[in-house]
Amino acid sequence: MILTSCTNEDYKNKIKWQDELDYFNGENAFYFVDVGGKSAYIGGVLEIYSLQDNSYIDRITVNGFDLISRTDGYPLCRIWGLSGKLNKATYLLARNCSSSD
Repeated sequence: MILTSCTNEDYKNKIKWQDELDYFNGENAFYFVDVGGKSAYIGGVLEIYSLQDNSYIDRITVNGFDLISRTDGYPLCRIWGLSGKLNKATYLLARNCSSSD
């Protein structure tokens, strides 16, 4: 699988997604998480919970997005944020995402 990334002004402030999220904090990976919605914006805060047992994982303050297109055209994005627990950069991987105005 080959991934490419790009930056575009349309994607700068807000994105939305339709499918699952995974969370990566540099130490652990949490698959199938929920943030209570299907969109994020720069400066927003996302509370991250496990879909399996509804346990609290972390809270991030969103500070950026990376848009990725797989070779088959399926859109992914990384939602970068500062972890409330670890005080370091972490990210959510969103599937089937796009810009949102």
